[in-house]
Order: sequence, then structure tokens, then C-alpha cells
Amino acid sequence: MKLSLAVICLIVAGASAWPSFLSDDHNSLAERQQTVNRLLYRSTEPLRFDELKEAAANFHPDADKSIYKDGGAAVERLLKEMNDHRLLEKHHWFSLFNPRQREEALMLFEVLINCNDWDTAVNNAAYFREHMNEGEFVYAIYATVIHSKLGEGIVLPPLYEVTPHMFTNSEVIQKAYTAQMTQTPGKFKMEFTGSKKNPEQHVAYFGEDIGMNVHHVT
Repeated sequence: MKLSLAVICLIVAGASAWPSFLSDDHNSLAERQQTVNRLLYRSTEPLRFDELKEAAANFHPDADKSIYKDGGAAVERLLKEMNDHRLLEKHHWFSLFNPRQREEALMLFEVLINCNDWDTAVNNAAYFREHMNEGEFVYAIYATVIHSKLGEGIVLPPLYEVTPHMFTNSEVIQKAYTAQMTQTPGKFKMEFTGSKKNPEQHVAYFGEDIGMNVHHVT
């Protein structure tokens, strides 16, 4: 009797300690991780994965407002801005220091953070990935995964892997381009995102710490 009671207590304790992101959703943590990786993969190009391409093509964000915690208020606002052609176009530079661009990215964040479940969030992410500026999209995805319960347990890839062009100076890009054109493999060392010709760049590390900046911007 005592042994049975001890086993039951252990099961209950283990269940209560089990990570919440594995509790009541049909999507496993591994599946969620893969989906986020695929959403962020080559963000400047069209979606490459069939299930996400299908969602982007067939999902209508405002068709059912009950799938949102806010009754669809955030998605209505974003769709209106998009349909009025007020959003930053794709393949344009995005900056968090631009108030309007930051506002647009946060509009998408509000849509995603108000999704009732994982599938709704993924469908919205796939849809808006194909319709919004890639910089605004990436920012919104990072902020949502960090702040939403749906993102618990997911490991975000480093920003320098998702947007490597933002962490490489023109000198290295030119060398890489030349190597590509001449079909000559090479390794190019880069110590700063700025230019070595500018002495001030030698102390630029404090402003270029990737982990610190991700923490502050999200």
C-alpha cells in the first residue's frame, strides 16, 4: 500500500514538473521548432516548404475572429494598413529606430501574440511572411517566440544566421563576390562590421554585441 502511494505521488510530481509546452497541444516541441526554423529560413525569399506555402495561399486571417484573444482587432488593423499599401515594401531596409517601421513590426507581433493556438499563429505567420517586409517579419517572429507561451522551449537561431547581411561589412561582401565570380574558394576574416580604416570601429564591440542587442530589441 505504501509502495503504491509512493508511486502515485511520483507520477503526480512528475506530471506537474513536465514542461507546459508539451502538455495539451498536438504539436510537439520538435515540430514547433522545425516550423519556426522554416519560417525564418531565407526570409528574403518566398517560402520553400509546402505546408507553409499552402497556409500562405489559402489562409484568410480575418475569416474567423474567434481564433483571436482580442476578437480580431489586431489583425483587422494590420490588414487595413496592408490593403491601403501603407506598410514598408519587401526588400527595403528595416530599422527599429524608424518609429513607423517599428510600429508596423509590432502590429504583426500583436496579431501573433493574440492567436489562441499554435496553428493559428503559424497560419498567420506564413500569410504575413509573404505580404510584409522581411525585416519586420523576422522581428515580429523573434518577439512573439520570446514573449508568447506558445513559444516556450523553442530555441531561436542567432540573428547573424537569419540575416547575415546585417553583420557583414562591404569589404567582406566584395571579397566573397569576387571569389564567387572567379570560382575561387576562400576564407575572409572580419573583425568588425565597420571598416578597419576607421579607428573608432576598434571599440565598436560594445555596440555590436549580438546577444545584448537581441535582448534589448525583443
